[in-house]
Amino acid sequence: MNRRRNSSQLIIENAIPWLVLAVLLTYTYAKFFMHPYGFRSDTSGNILFVFPKEREPTLEVGDRLIQVGEVRWQDFHDDLLKTLFEGNKPGDVIPIIVERNGQTITIPWTYPGLSKGEFFDQFFSEWWLAYFFWLAGALTVLLVRPHDERWLLFSAFNFLTAIWLIAGSGLSMFHIWYSALVLRMVIWLCVPVYLHLHWVFPRPLGKLPPLLIGGLYIAASMLAVAEGFRFLPYSSYLLGFIVALAGSAALLIAHAIRHPETRRDLRILFTVALISFLPAIVWGIADIFVSLRIGGYDVLAATLLSLPLIPLVYLYIAFRRQLGEFELRANRFMGIYFFVTLLGTAFVPLIALTEQLPNFPGKTLLIGIVSSSLTAAAFLWILPPFQRYVERSWLGISAPPEQIQELYSTRTTASTSINALTDLLKEVMLPSLLVRQFLFIRFESGIPRPALMVGLDDKHFSNDQNLSKFLALKDAPPGDLQKQKPYPWVQLALPLKVGEEVVGLWFFGKRDPDDFYSQHELPMLRSLANQTAIALSNIVQTERLHAAYQDNIKRSEQGRQHIALELHDDILNKMAALIMKMDDHSLTPEFQKSYGELTDQLRNLVGDLRPPMLNYGLHPATEGYADTLMDRSGGKVQLVVDLKWDGSCRHPQDVEQHLFRIIQEATANALRHANPNRVTISGTLEPDLIEINVQDDGSGFSTREKLDFSTLLAENHFGLTGMFERAELIGAGIKVESEPMKGTSIQISWRSGRIEI
Repeated sequence: MNRRRNSSQLIIENAIPWLVLAVLLTYTYAKFFMHPYGFRSDTSGNILFVFPKEREPTLEVGDRLIQVGEVRWQDFHDDLLKTLFEGNKPGDVIPIIVERNGQTITIPWTYPGLSKGEFFDQFFSEWWLAYFFWLAGALTVLLVRPHDERWLLFSAFNFLTAIWLIAGSGLSMFHIWYSALVLRMVIWLCVPVYLHLHWVFPRPLGKLPPLLIGGLYIAASMLAVAEGFRFLPYSSYLLGFIVALAGSAALLIAHAIRHPETRRDLRILFTVALISFLPAIVWGIADIFVSLRIGGYDVLAATLLSLPLIPLVYLYIAFRRQLGEFELRANRFMGIYFFVTLLGTAFVPLIALTEQLPNFPGKTLLIGIVSSSLTAAAFLWILPPFQRYVERSWLGISAPPEQIQELYSTRTTASTSINALTDLLKEVMLPSLLVRQFLFIRFESGIPRPALMVGLDDKHFSNDQNLSKFLALKDAPPGDLQKQKPYPWVQLALPLKVGEEVVGLWFFGKRDPDDFYSQHELPMLRSLANQTAIALSNIVQTERLHAAYQDNIKRSEQGRQHIALELHDDILNKMAALIMKMDDHSLTPEFQKSYGELTDQLRNLVGDLRPPMLNYGLHPATEGYADTLMDRSGGKVQLVVDLKWDGSCRHPQDVEQHLFRIIQEATANALRHANPNRVTISGTLEPDLIEINVQDDGSGFSTREKLDFSTLLAENHFGLTGMFERAELIGAGIKVESEPMKGTSIQISWRSGRIEI
């Protein structure tokens, strides 16, 4: 039974492409040899163009056909089986009744047969597009595997489209060889195929009930049969055409919404469709104002030369992983094809301009030289960046492979955190090399930790058994590392070494187009691995220094508290006891004044080191600090505290302490450097959320570059650096905004249980 089914499938596979090709060739013959009427008209019978240059009386542009021979135009229009000039031969004289300028006249029309003018008019039309869809269908049938549902739908999509394109390329309007009926029947059959294909392309939206699929195909077949027997209204097939196209577009939009991972492929498809029709749209607009004819012929259809890319891009998106090494060539081919299309579109206004130039000797030669020079310049200077843009926007390749090492080396030196390093891998190396599966294992204190996973499920790397595999590979020689792959998906494994120490492991998996890592790429990948190992080692050292710096902040804060406590509980108390033991009559006014100033300075110092009001909460401490600063400035600067607080909620001691220090540093910086008239401390203090904004109207500074710990430290902004450090210690976010002469705003946000960015 299976053998019989396979034999039938083989016959169909080998026969259908050639049967469809036979249909295309038959209608192509009819188009050129059964359609030499000598004039072109629209569906209403209005004459659009007359080809033979006959002596009067003859047809003229603008005439409306009423009757051709024995066939009335209205009867011909309503009956899809009626044809014009049936049984006539070239040289026969056929009376044609037309309406011209409100009058009905009869013209003895000599049936011209095939003429050069009409041949080229037919040639410069859209008939050849059918062969590109046939080619895409034939390639699908003969080369694509496996023979699944999507394979079948792609074949049907291309073959049906090819048939209605050839049948509708001027033949159906004159009902030649049943082309009008064939066009309508095939379009009804296209409806379920188009909708079913775009349901599963690029990936299925869901599982469709078999009854629904079968019902859709049966309904479309019945409509096609009804169309063949002329039971349906004349233009009802247009409804099917709209449903097929609009439904397909809606399903593609649904894919983009539901499956974000397909958006790159869909962007390619929509871009191809837009660029494919762009030349014809521009040509049509230009033709409204200027009659664009080359050599006397209307060559609007020549602007459709980019349309063949539509069936090919469907094939490319669906089966590109089966292209092997040809995928990269296909990418370059499409990039060049798009460039030529856009270049041709850009030349349309130039053609329109040259049509308006008066004739002069050498005009054609001059136009040829100018156009050739512009074309050569475009290919030399515009094509390379255009191809890079296509690679970057279509494939996500941020840099050509030959530039990866230089770019990667430059940016790794600026990576001061493991997140920055992994972002560099995701943004530069992996997209540029078309890597779709990647695992970066980092050894942290001898323990393997996944640092970056692309195209993999992290649940496979969370248990101890799997992590022990990587630990066992740490000391394996490079040759053994390549052989002892921990997972089947691994295609290439590289160690990250600093000297003799292995600080990490790289595992490469799937890669476009063929999962193959060639030998000439290994030196580059090893170089990138070595650069990463050095960067990782530097990051570890930076993290250690960073941790030590944070410990210093904690110890400094503890030292401040200790000194404040000693000053308050010991020195100030002893000074108070000392003054009480002295006789008031022996104290001079100068001594009492100096004593008062000294105690005030000590209390201010204690307040700076550890505000007593901080024991009652951040709000009272901030208000007290603002009052102190107001007094110290002698009223020159207005400090306003507008913190919303219910008077009862408190926060962890270290949170309140570090936030107060940030406020203290922000206001001190403003008073010290910005010369403001007003400083406002506003925000909200809630149990689980603190938001504070310290804003001044001082001189400000430029913040065009991103302000982070590394940048601030490099530019000696130690005050701001300390604020960022304190914010990081408590898991708060901090943002600095400033412009010259427009003041500075420092926003701090802390949420209980997580870091605010």
